[in-house]
This record gives sequence, structure tokens and C-alpha cells, in this order.
Amino acid sequence: MYQMEGTRSFKFVLKSIVFLTIFGFASGNNLRYHEYIINPLGNLQKKLEAQRAIQPFLNSKPFLEWTNQLSKQSLLKRANQVDLRKFNDTSPVTDSNPISTFLQNILGQLNNNTTRNNTSSSGIGDAFQNLVNGFLGSFSAGGDQAKASNGSQNGSPASSFGNFLQNITQNTNGIGNLITSMLGASGGKGGTTSGMNLGNILQLLSGGNVDPSTIGNILMSFLNGAVQGTNASTACQGDFIKVIKGLQNMEAWALKFLDASAKIPTDLLNLNLNWYGSYDECYSDSTFLESFGILHNTQTPVKGQYCNTNLNLPLPPEVKGILTVAFQNSGFIKAGICFPKSCSTDDLLQIVNAFLYNIPLGDNKVTAWPITCPVPAEEDTLETDTIVVVIILAIFLVIILEGTLYDVVITIRSERNKENEKPTENGEVAENGKPIENGNSFPENSYKLRAENGNVQHIEPEKKHLQKPGIFGRLVLCFSAYTNGKKILGTSQPKGSLTAVNGIRFLSMSWVILGHTLAFVLGSTSNMLQYYNKFVNRAASEAIVNALFSVDTFFVLSGLLTSYLLLKQMKKTKGRINWGLYYFHRYWRLTPVYMIVIGMYVTIYPHLIFGPNKGKPDEICRESWWKNLLYIDNFFGYKDLCLGWSWYLNNDMQFYILSPLLIVPFFFNQIVGIIVSVCFLLAATITPGVLSYVKNLPAHTIGGGPKDADRAAYFEDYYIVPYCRMGPYICGVITGYILYKTKCKCRMNIFVNLLGWAVATAMACGCLYGLHNTLRPDNPVYLSKEVTALYNGVSRTAWGAAVCWVIFACSTGNGGFINTLLSWKAFVPLSRLTYCAYLVHPLVMYVYYFNWNFPLYMTDLDFVYIFLGNLMVSYGIAFIVSIAFESPFMGLEKIMFGGLGKKKK
Repeated sequence: MYQMEGTRSFKFVLKSIVFLTIFGFASGNNLRYHEYIINPLGNLQKKLEAQRAIQPFLNSKPFLEWTNQLSKQSLLKRANQVDLRKFNDTSPVTDSNPISTFLQNILGQLNNNTTRNNTSSSGIGDAFQNLVNGFLGSFSAGGDQAKASNGSQNGSPASSFGNFLQNITQNTNGIGNLITSMLGASGGKGGTTSGMNLGNILQLLSGGNVDPSTIGNILMSFLNGAVQGTNASTACQGDFIKVIKGLQNMEAWALKFLDASAKIPTDLLNLNLNWYGSYDECYSDSTFLESFGILHNTQTPVKGQYCNTNLNLPLPPEVKGILTVAFQNSGFIKAGICFPKSCSTDDLLQIVNAFLYNIPLGDNKVTAWPITCPVPAEEDTLETDTIVVVIILAIFLVIILEGTLYDVVITIRSERNKENEKPTENGEVAENGKPIENGNSFPENSYKLRAENGNVQHIEPEKKHLQKPGIFGRLVLCFSAYTNGKKILGTSQPKGSLTAVNGIRFLSMSWVILGHTLAFVLGSTSNMLQYYNKFVNRAASEAIVNALFSVDTFFVLSGLLTSYLLLKQMKKTKGRINWGLYYFHRYWRLTPVYMIVIGMYVTIYPHLIFGPNKGKPDEICRESWWKNLLYIDNFFGYKDLCLGWSWYLNNDMQFYILSPLLIVPFFFNQIVGIIVSVCFLLAATITPGVLSYVKNLPAHTIGGGPKDADRAAYFEDYYIVPYCRMGPYICGVITGYILYKTKCKCRMNIFVNLLGWAVATAMACGCLYGLHNTLRPDNPVYLSKEVTALYNGVSRTAWGAAVCWVIFACSTGNGGFINTLLSWKAFVPLSRLTYCAYLVHPLVMYVYYFNWNFPLYMTDLDFVYIFLGNLMVSYGIAFIVSIAFESPFMGLEKIMFGGLGKKKK
């Protein structure tokens, strides 16, 4: 009966462990940007699907046979060494001391094994015999005598349990070697277990009839032996044993090691698998209980370090196969543990695996790999390249301060000169600097008007007041935070600007940040699957889940503005364009600030994160940054992406390089331009559809489409390559030509106007909400390969066409209140910051999320607050980056090529 109940309990626990292992989610430090896209929203969709796929297996015959095989080699087999009936109050107890029988059984097995093996350790039996006889004395009534089953010696005060424990704590080497020999294993590398092992200890503890403190001390001796049986360094072994002693003595510093390490948390039924432990407590010098005098230290504490470890459970081949298909890995549980500081990761791997090896699962063993120990803040050091970048940034700061100071000084002087030089009609200048007309001041506009009519005698100011700064002064002024800030925050725009573009640009950038906020934060929450399942099942959530279309909006804007402005320029110059400057302007506009952000990401960013999620520096950017410099990073696969979100910049630059092929034909021959654009558009629509069908791609990064779709290939073969993303750009080029041709003037019948808005709205809603039934986690509707290919081929072009209608209608006076909203002047400075906001917003999220020491329980209110915080901070940092780097380099370009336009004129 006991064995049947134990078997059922064991299977239940094992089934729970399998679930927990399958759905274990790694902390953010192991994830890069593309993994959030490839394994969408933290792998949540695939985890839910894998859960449904694995459920039939857990009730299948192979799984039950596997659990039975485990149970035969586990705690239940070791329990046979102890007569469980002696622990049952309803059974007659023939021995008043059941632990005596247990230890004598151990001794009997040990003597049998040593005799059978004929090893040099045959004397261990006698040594352990004496220890057992002394140990048994502690269990006799009054501590006088205890009779062992094979003839124990009389008890005495010297053989009391207290003296026995003292011998353990004072002779750790001897007892450790003894127990290591009893285990029959060396550092968890192999061997057979005999005598006392972890199974015996746990079985006695679960029996409830033995003092837990007794079993605890036996367990500590077992741990001592396991530590000494490894090849870990002497210092590491010594500190581990010292921690074990401290736990036995209830030392505050030792209890901190245990308390700071991860434990099985609550909410497991909802798959709460972020077992962080306590990073701060592991590194703290004292705890509040010590401050209150509740816990004390009598020994010198061992310094701790916080480490992350992956616990890999021995899953059956069937489960591993499902995990390989679903996650491309075999599953693991991640936990944070506080270890002695003197131990290296290699030492910890040996010791932790030595402990795990002795978990009684027969031939199936639990392993820990890898173990990583984040560098704490007090030990963080700056590398040489980091120091170089800091020096460069400091130089920029000095130049900005000088430029700002110089700008303020000459601006104040200029204002004073203007005030002092304002003449009257009689050629007089008032003392206060204001012109006088019949004793009264008159407005400056009135003076300008009179001057234009020749009624005012103009006085030439002194030349020294009109002297412009030299070349050095103009270079310094490019870095003026005062002037650059005024330009960015100004709301004035040139005549003929497409004002609705500003609102579209800012709202699209906000949409990007909204989607990334959801995708990035779920990996650091305790209820990720629960919240994700609830969130995605709402129809309204599709507007956030499909935030991927926001990038296509930017492609539309890029193509439209490039076409519209280039055609206007070609009209002024009669078709003559300096193509070298055309490409240089674009490259110079984007690249300097782009490279500076990459440099800060590689060097400074790792030093901004401290906690359980601190990862290693991104080595990919150190090796492949030159690909970003050439804007070809997206052709080398997602694994080699530096700044994963920069794939958009690569595509946009590649489209810009090809743009003359689309735009120039429009200028010389409208028919040829239409034919060329239609050919490009057909190619950009057919190509992704064919690739989707051939490669069996899904309809979205989180799934949809065929049941067996290749999600990993979606990002690399479809999402980041230009030949699958050019459709919206071409739509923008065509719309830019139409606006140029109509000069933004087009009268439409109200019914035609409403029909255009209705069609555009239907197309946009179809793209956003058309996949709801196939993306929902519960009972998704799978699409055929043909339907999925059609969606992948047409959806992005359709979205681009809908956005083009909005811009066209607003620019030609047919936008109504929508144009009023999108043309709001507050959007003007925000739109100027969009590029820098795109560059820095993922880093803002990384720094915030990865510095969490505990997971967040996610709610809708938390999501809203986090999004608004990400939005505000991203644009705040973008403002600083734009003033410090983007605007100065744009000013330098004007100095370098400003004289070229004057010379041509």
C-alpha cells in the first residue's frame, strides 16, 4: 500500500516537474532583440501550443513506463532498507529505536560491499561501527544505554549525541571522506550508491517519526562528503564546508546564503518560473534580523556571490522531441543561488552537479549547466574600449558647452547691437534703443514698411557688429545646445510642408514602443503565460500584437518624402541632380548618431545593469559593426544582427539607394514611371507570397497560418529582407509623385472622399484584425499555405496603400478633423526626434527591465504605466542624443557643402 501511494505521488510530482521544465523561461539577460521576434513575446505562444501537444503524452503508456522505471531506482527502493511498518503507529513496534535499525542496515550493507569489493576501504566498516555505536547512545532513554542489533557498546556521556555532532563539526575531513566512501561516487561522476544516501535521508525525514534536526545533521554530513569528493579548489571546498557548519550553528550569515537562494515559489499552477532568489540579500553585509538582534554571528562570515544556474531535468526522448520542435531546446528551469565568492563557475558546476547526481532517480540524473555569476556593481571595471568611448563623449560635452557659451555670448551682443542701432525717421537713435516718431515709439513692422518705401534714412552700422563668425566659430556653433534645442523644439515649417506627416510619424513611433513594451516586459513577469493568454484572446489586443505594421508606415513616409522632395528639386534644376550629394546627405544624416549609439551599446550599456539579469556584453556588435556601417547587416541572418532593431535602417537605406530607379522615370515620362513602379510593386508582392508558400512561413511572428509553419524562418527569410518589405515604400513613391503633380490640390466629391476613407479603413482593419482567430492561443483556426502566402504577399502593400490615402487626403484638404489632429503643431518637434527615439528606445527598456531584482506581476494598469514611462524616457533621451550628435552633424554638412549651392547659383 505504501509503495502504491508513493508511486502515485512520485508520478504527480514528476509530471509537475515536466510541465515546469517545459515552460521554463530564461531571464532577459540571455535574450537579444531578434529572439523576442523569432520566439515571439517570450516564446509564450509556442509554450501554450506545446502544453497542448504534451498533454496526451503525459497520459500515455511510454510515459507511465518511464516513471515506473524511475520509481524503481528512487526513494521507494531506498525505503526498502528501512522497515516502514516500524514507523506506523498501527503496527507493533519491536524496536523502540527505528533509527538504530536503519543505521545497522547501512553498516551491514557497507560491510557486505567492502568485503565483496575487496578494496582498501575495508576498515571503513569498523570506523563507522564505532561512530554508530556512539551515535546510538543518544537515542536511549536518558542517554544511558542503547542496544544495537549487532551488539552495540554501552552508552556513556562521551557518546552522547551532542558529542557526536561536535565530532562531525570538528572533524569534517574525516567524516567527509567516510561519507564519500559510503556513497561510492566521486564528485557525481559515476559509481554505485550504497549505504547512506540522499534517498535514505529524505525517506527518514518524510517518515515523521525521526527528529528532523537529527536528519538535518546527517544531511549536513552528507553535503560535506559530497563537496570533498569533487575536484573543486581547496578554497571553494573550505568555504562551502564553512557555510554548512554555519547552517548547523544557525549563523546569520550562513542562513543568508540559504535565504537568498531561489526556492519553489507560489503560483506554480500558473507557471511562475522566474525563481530569482534575492540578489541584494546575497551581497548584503547584514539583514534586518541581525540589526534587531534576533540572529547573531559567532564566526567570520563567508563572502557570497549571486549566480544563475539552469537545471536540466532528464526528460524522456518523446518530450525532448516536442521541445526541440517547439523551442529549439530541451527545456530547463532557471534559478538564482547564493554561492561562496571564492568559487569559480567551474568549481560550482562540479559541486552543484555532485549534489544533483545523488538525487535518487536511478540512471536518470539532474544536471546544472551553465552557471553564470553576474558581476556586482562594486566589482565592475571599465574596459579599455569603454574608457575610450567615455573620453570621446567627454570631448563632445566640452565642445557642446563651448559652443553653447559662444552662441549665448554672440546672441546677447547681437541683440544689444540691434537695440542700439534702431534709427528714427530723422536718422536719430533713441537712448533706450527704441525708434521715436513724434515722441512715441512705433512698431518694428511699421519701420520696416517705411524703410521699404524709402521714407527712412538708413544708418549703416559699424562693420564690427555685422561680422559673421569665422570658420572655426561656425564649427563650434554647430554644437550649440541652445541653437540646436531651439531648432528641434520650434514648430515653424517651410511653406508647402506635408504637415500631417508629423502626426503620423510620432504616432507610429509610439506604436513601435507600445509593441516592444509588451514583447520585452513579459519575460520579466511572474504571470507571463496567464497574462499573455488573457491579453491575446481579446480582439482589441490585435492592434498591439500587430504593431509590426508600424514599421511599414515608416517605409511609406520614407518613400513618399523622398519622391516628393526629389521631384521638386529636379523641377528647380531642370532634372540635374548631384547624385553624389544625394546619397552622401542620406548617409551623413543617419550614420554618425547610429554609430555612436552602437558604440555606447557595446561599451557603456553593460555597465548600466546590475542584478540577476545582468548578461555578458554583446560580442556580435564588436565583431560585425562594420556591417551596420555599410547597411548590409540584414543580409547575414538574424544571429549576426548588431542592434537587432536596426534591420529597419538597413532596409530603408537599401530602398533609398534604389529610389532613383523609381522616381526619375516619373519626371521625364509619366507612363514609363508608372510601368517601372508597377513592375517593382508586383515583384515586391509576388516574392514574399512565393517565399511564404515554399518555406511554409506563418502569417505572423507569433504564429498563425499552417499548423506546422516554420516560425524561425519567418524573421530571417521574410521579415528583415528588402525584397519582401519594399511594397509600402513603392506605394509612398507613387503617392509622392501624385502630390507633386497635383501640387497638393485636389477637389473631391464628398461621396468619393467618403468612399476613399471607407476603403482605406477596411484595408487597415483587415490587416490588423484579420488574423485574430488564427493568433488566439485557445483553439486557433489554422490557415492553409495558400491563404497564408496570399496574406504575406498582399498585407503590407495594402497597409501602405491605406496610409498613403490618409496622407493624400490630408495634404489635399480632404482630411477634415483627421488632418487637424495630425497637423497639430505639438507633433512637429516630436516628429524630429523620431529617428533618435527609434535608436534608443529598446536600450531604455533593457536597462529598466534587466535591473529588476524580482519579477513583476503584470496587470493592464502596469502595462499602461510602463508604456507611458518608456515613451517619455525614450523621447527624453532622444532629445539629448539629437542635440549632442544628430543636429551638430547636420550643421557640419551645411558648412561643408553650403558654399556649393551659392556657387552654382
